[in-house]
Amino acid sequence: MNMKGGVGKTTVTMHLAGILGRWKAFGSKPLRVLAIDYDPQFNLSQALLPPKEYFSLEKQNKTVLSVLVDDESDLDPFKIQVPGNLNPPKIGDLVTSIYKGGKNGGGLDLIASTLDLMYVALGEANLNVKPIEERFAKFIEEARSLYDIILIDCHPAGSIFTQTSLRHSDHVVIPVVPQRYSVRGIGLMLEFIGAKSVGKQPATPHILFNNVPRIGISSEEATIRADRKFTAHCMSNSLKKFKAFTEPEAGRNFVWSSGKPYSTEALGNLLRVSRELVTRIGG
Repeated sequence: MNMKGGVGKTTVTMHLAGILGRWKAFGSKPLRVLAIDYDPQFNLSQALLPPKEYFSLEKQNKTVLSVLVDDESDLDPFKIQVPGNLNPPKIGDLVTSIYKGGKNGGGLDLIASTLDLMYVALGEANLNVKPIEERFAKFIEEARSLYDIILIDCHPAGSIFTQTSLRHSDHVVIPVVPQRYSVRGIGLMLEFIGAKSVGKQPATPHILFNNVPRIGISSEEATIRADRKFTAHCMSNSLKKFKAFTEPEAGRNFVWSSGKPYSTEALGNLLRVSRELVTRIGG
């Protein structure tokens, strides 16, 4: 999550989800991973699924929208549809398998998103949305019993999506591209995390610098790392600027299956970041 756009939230999510679910580098076996595309732009879904498979899921209402509402046939862009049924679908009714773990376990499942999620994002904010929040809470509770790690790809705007995500997350990865106004965005995120964690321990933030030079460190990144408000939250490893990280589409061209130049270096970089994250969250 990051309120600032263009920082690589989806890129970070899809690579972390993919590597954690298939790589025997985190103890004795890979992890059982669930990725939730919680962004109406559904970029994560497009990256992980071929178009034909994605549109089939959308037609069957097998998207995260079904977690939040009952009936998707009469959506209104100016009114949130508050569900009468407080029980969401079961995980097995919505999930699609991206990668099945082998004998060592692991694997990656996806809850796809849809542009129709905008009907919820644009609805009246003053309505009672507790039924939506309760459905999401129950859905996440079931997911926790089935998976080792759940990664939620959030959209940049503050909404019911960011609120429900934060209230049910133990950790928040904040992708940051070191630029002139990055500090302000990070500060806003830390404030938002604290404000939306009412009644519970706030989620632990982890600042991940993304798309940074392969050699050296920029002055912007050095400034952020030196800021006492951010130092403890900054991950030691960063995702470097490799073209291989921008090429995945429709379930293809990921670094772990690519033979293109520098893909091996990109894979090593991703593994280092992933190992550190697992260690930081206590895995």
